Amino acid sequence: MKETEKKRIVQAPFSGGSDLPGQVLSVELGEDEEVIWQWTHRPDGASVVTGYEVVKKTEEQSERSKK
Repeated sequence: MKETEKKRIVQAPFSGGSDLPGQVLSVELGEDEEVIWQWTHRPDGASVVTGYEVVKKTEEQSERSKK
């Protein structure tokens, strides 16, 4: 991500409350980036976002985000 590029904060999908250990709450992305959320499914049945991968937008993703 370039220093002069606009950045945006993307909130993680709700996954049972922010008090769960290891939960990701948000990530900062550049205009040309998207996030893929990584989920952990706990023994008690809760699903928690515990990681993410930042990827460059494809042309198809860019067109969808404009709509």
